[in-house]
Amino acid sequence: MRPLWRSRLRRMAAGAAIVAGFCTLQVGSTGEGWFGAVDRWVYDARLRMLDPIPDDRVVIVDIDERSLAEQGRWPWPRTKMGELAKRIAGDGRAAVLGFDVVFAEPAREAGDDAAFAAAIAGRPVLLGYYFGNDSGGLRTGALPEPVLPLHALRPARPVTTWDGFGASLPLLQRVAAGAGFLNPLVDPDGVVRALPLVAAHGEQLYGSLAIGLLRSYLGDAALVVSGDAVSLRGARGTATLPVSEGMAGLVPFRGTKSAFRYVSASDVLTGRTDPAVFQGRIVLVGTSAPGLTDLRASPVKATFPGVEIHAQLISGALNGRVGQRPADAGVLAAVAMAVAGLVLAGSAPLLGPLGVLLIGGIGFGSLVAWSTIAFSNHALVLPLAAGLVMVVALTLFNLAAGYIGEGRSRRAVVALFGEYVSPELVEQLALDPLAHRIDASETRELTVLFADIRGFTAMAEKMEPQDLREYLNEFLTAMTEVIHAHRGTVDKYIGDAVMAFWGAPLEDPAHADHAVEAALAMQLEAQQLSRRFEARGLPPLVVGIGVNTGMVRVGEMGSKLRRAYTVIGDAVNLAARLQGLTKRYAAQVIVGEATVRRCVQERFGALDRVTVAGRSEPVAVFVPAASAEDAPTEPPARPGTIAMARQENESSRSRV
Repeated sequence: MRPLWRSRLRRMAAGAAIVAGFCTLQVGSTGEGWFGAVDRWVYDARLRMLDPIPDDRVVIVDIDERSLAEQGRWPWPRTKMGELAKRIAGDGRAAVLGFDVVFAEPAREAGDDAAFAAAIAGRPVLLGYYFGNDSGGLRTGALPEPVLPLHALRPARPVTTWDGFGASLPLLQRVAAGAGFLNPLVDPDGVVRALPLVAAHGEQLYGSLAIGLLRSYLGDAALVVSGDAVSLRGARGTATLPVSEGMAGLVPFRGTKSAFRYVSASDVLTGRTDPAVFQGRIVLVGTSAPGLTDLRASPVKATFPGVEIHAQLISGALNGRVGQRPADAGVLAAVAMAVAGLVLAGSAPLLGPLGVLLIGGIGFGSLVAWSTIAFSNHALVLPLAAGLVMVVALTLFNLAAGYIGEGRSRRAVVALFGEYVSPELVEQLALDPLAHRIDASETRELTVLFADIRGFTAMAEKMEPQDLREYLNEFLTAMTEVIHAHRGTVDKYIGDAVMAFWGAPLEDPAHADHAVEAALAMQLEAQQLSRRFEARGLPPLVVGIGVNTGMVRVGEMGSKLRRAYTVIGDAVNLAARLQGLTKRYAAQVIVGEATVRRCVQERFGALDRVTVAGRSEPVAVFVPAASAEDAPTEPPARPGTIAMARQENESSRSRV
């Protein structure tokens, strides 16, 4: 397996581990902590964006500040509460009346309790009570009849359980049409988002005030409690409330404005309210006065009347828009996270920084869209925070891993190829280091060049070592600069010889033309060097160059102790043989037949067909036309070869 893919697979495996960790965390989440706080914030924000849906089937009689100012401080005499009940539910007006008030203590005035009992007797009036676990399960008043035995809950599900209660006086409870508990569920941030629909006390299940009012309104509806819903079926209709954790119903808050008609209790008592307002409706008596401590924090407002929370749940049940946080919400969220996370973990290692950001944004948006569709189309409230954090973590991980890995590759590329190619090409290679792996090799068509000083052995015998060193250094430096200027790669220095190639590590479709151009430029540079050497009393410089094109193996090669970026192959050997032929022919540059075929810009003349070492068949050799025109003045070893080199490029191509 190639190292690049090994690196990518390691990143994919690490990404998959991150996904698995977040999914496990989500499945085991209890909704508390930072993730739960973010999920609650998202849920609340969605509710605030919804428009209220007015519902005239529910009316709230409000014991507000004006009522307290006009009717006296709280608690009011039970006779006054009885008068309020008669004006609302008397003479067949309200379909059902529920008191978000607990009458747990006897009245201060004698006979008040009896008067209140007489006022509600025979009328559809439900009283409120509360459960609690404080004070060692303190119990006051009388509970209503339970709605079901606890063992009837099938399948068995966790249910809110209390051991104490504060209920209305037994006298009042006996004559009332029913009762329902008022307890909300308060989340860790102090906000009420749900009301228990049924709760356990002892071995019995009791219904909330909302459930009691709905049963009465629908015509003494039968109650069916299942694992995922509470259903009501009565003579006047049906209603289904999806069940969330703790057998609770999510209150369908919508926007910051009330959807219900509020009537001041004082207006009812003084006859300023038309009794038709209550005709056939569900009426709740509660308070919005701050001093009566029934204001709650809600998702839509910091202070929300507790009575309206019950009204919201009742209206939502009648309209079929009660949401649900299913028991397996964490599992559903984990499945969505796994899908989005594995796609991101599998694709990000294949992309650059912009691609990682793009696929991360797509993953983030997909999870948000999935959660939004589940909420708006199916009324499902599913966790989102852990998935979003997972996407951000995966994105940052891949950006960091890519940056570190790419930085390491870039440094390796610069360190290696800085010795072979020009700084300009090194910059291009560093832009995409993963595309130019230095620890791999490949087969590619390249053009190879060998350049060698003629008569160097004899020259070395006559020169001082220091002079010879400077002579050779100046020659190699000048030749390297020419090669770099023509986009070539210096392979190695072999004594007084230079080996270079074109077409790697960067692709170069014109590698043959560039190599021949470099060979001609090297000859011109050698002539200028020669004049400078002779002016200093040093031997003249004569260079022979061989150029050939073919398929070679290119890449980093060598032993475990030392490696180098180089090329190997028959085309390399032939290029070296062509350089050797420049000693046999009076030619500065000899080019192979494959190079002539690949060149577009240069013209060539046929030189000869020769047999070289390692080949049984003769090979055609050529000289660039420009090289033939600038040939040295000494006579060639074989007369007539330079004249042949002056043929036009078209003639040479016809021979090829």
